[in-house]
Amino acid sequence: MLQNIREKLTGWAAFAVILVIGVPLVLTFVGGDFTVTGSRFAARVNGEEIPAVEFQRVYQNRLVSEQQAARDEVPEEVEAQLKRETLDGLVLNRTITQYVRDAGYRVSASRVIDRLRNMEVFQVGGQFSRPAYDATLAAQGISPAAFEQEQQSILAVSQLQQGLEESSFFTPAEFRRLIALDQELRDVAYLIFDPRTLAAGITVTDVDVQAYYAANANEFQSPETATVEYLEVALADMATDFVPDEEALRGAYDADPTRFRSDEERRARHILIAVDDKRTETEARTLADEIAGQLSKGGDFAALAAKYSSDAGSASRGGDLGFAAAGSYVEPFEKALFALSPGETSAPVKTEFGYHIIRLDEVRAGLSRSFEEVRPELIDELRAQKAQDEFYALAERLDDLALENPTSLDPVARDTGLVIKRVKGFTRDGGGPLGKNASFITAVFSPGVLEGSENTPLIEIDDAHAVVARVSEYEMPSPMPLESVRGEIVERLRAARAATEASSRGQTIVQQVRDGKNLSEVLTALGLKLTEAGPLTRRSPAVHPDLLSGVFRAARPAGKPVVGGVSLSSGGYAVFELRSVVPGDPESIPQDQRDELKQAMARRAVSGETGALAEQLRDSADVVVAPDLFKTDEADAL
Repeated sequence: MLQNIREKLTGWAAFAVILVIGVPLVLTFVGGDFTVTGSRFAARVNGEEIPAVEFQRVYQNRLVSEQQAARDEVPEEVEAQLKRETLDGLVLNRTITQYVRDAGYRVSASRVIDRLRNMEVFQVGGQFSRPAYDATLAAQGISPAAFEQEQQSILAVSQLQQGLEESSFFTPAEFRRLIALDQELRDVAYLIFDPRTLAAGITVTDVDVQAYYAANANEFQSPETATVEYLEVALADMATDFVPDEEALRGAYDADPTRFRSDEERRARHILIAVDDKRTETEARTLADEIAGQLSKGGDFAALAAKYSSDAGSASRGGDLGFAAAGSYVEPFEKALFALSPGETSAPVKTEFGYHIIRLDEVRAGLSRSFEEVRPELIDELRAQKAQDEFYALAERLDDLALENPTSLDPVARDTGLVIKRVKGFTRDGGGPLGKNASFITAVFSPGVLEGSENTPLIEIDDAHAVVARVSEYEMPSPMPLESVRGEIVERLRAARAATEASSRGQTIVQQVRDGKNLSEVLTALGLKLTEAGPLTRRSPAVHPDLLSGVFRAARPAGKPVVGGVSLSSGGYAVFELRSVVPGDPESIPQDQRDELKQAMARRAVSGETGALAEQLRDSADVVVAPDLFKTDEADAL
């Protein structure tokens, strides 16, 4: 019933941090035969346990996804690989979250709340719904506290990534080299042998057709089809006339006192002088006092933050921490911040991270929305909640009745009041009113449903539709008559032979040029000529991408044009003449494009840095896999 929700949650509960960091999941420290047993924990990472139930939940979600993609049970070796990847991903996740925690990255409760409120799976009628939130997590066996802590970790990892991106750099020489390649111009002329043109002159005989049909008979089978009868529960049909009473509306308004009220927020800047293995506390305090002295004499806070602050994430923004409410910072920092007036700067404040110099830039007052203001919103929410309740209740009833009456939908229809619908010619490709839901297609074409005329279990087609179905008629695949597929075979043979002819003609020309002949003379003798493409960039849209790729892989001309050939994905073949190459010039590019390229280089640098960081964390982590997590003859440990 809640499969769709499970699919939406897959990755949040275990892989979201990895997705943020962008590190491959497949590691190699687990081996053996993978039959899961009943351990209390799956692994210990630097002494911290990954619960076995978390491993099981993530693995099962991934297994279901693989089965749906394959439309069948996955092989044992694939299951084993999924288990490896699941455990490896959870372990790598834990090393990264430990790192950001130990490095002092912190995320306020208000940011976590904003993230949760913006997740569509927890929304009803476009608004966050606490009941939907609780129900969704409960269905996954996840506690709200654990889920919220995980989201906090994800946001902390985002801070790490942002800090790395903002602190990454590259040399002017590297940037000029990128421009030279990215904006390079290549002067090209080309000739394409088009198989569509060549096909017109190719004759396919009856003997050819019959031989192809005999050799590829399995490709010319009619699809297996089923006539499907089904009962459908639709969310749109639920609670259409429901109007919540005043008491219910008031109860919804009062249920969460913080929902319609935002706290006062303060926008701060800070300069952090960290106490670490490179700087003693005395040295940190001395430097903090010196910076405070400069500020008191009119020093530029943003400039000093960029120069001195140990907080890489905010230093590049002049120390700006953005808006935050009470409870977002450690106590000494927060106490000092909330004692300031806008524009004031604190004396150095000591926290567990070092010494902070804090400036309050702006105060944003809290807002409160009255009951009358939010009444329409509450009505929509309660109506949507009522519809969800009715939808789930009827769906569960439908599921129970279909199991109690396994070979007929008639008694189920009478009990529920639903109307039996029918679809003819349903295939493994799906389609029509039942869509292409993989779970539904797999159920319809399962042996029990096809051969035993059993009802399927309840299947959620999407968030708003659930069905129970049975097959009333079934037709096996059967050979299609030669005459019905003759035209298709002729076109296949013509296309294949035309592609071979195009490649042969093009390669012959290229080889003649390599043997010393002049390209122009070769083409003239054949009555052909080149198409002038002019200067091309790596992203020129007017040229076939395969040809463009071949042109930019070709060596630069050294005294005379370079002639080459490339097969095209369309079946054609292109011969090209590369006459000149002009490197890109940074000075000729508008500033906004240069800025975009610099950002692209920064992202590329961050990708390498985060990958290296993850690899380092993985290699240095103390990881012990539970000895009874998998059946194995050897102890699994790192």
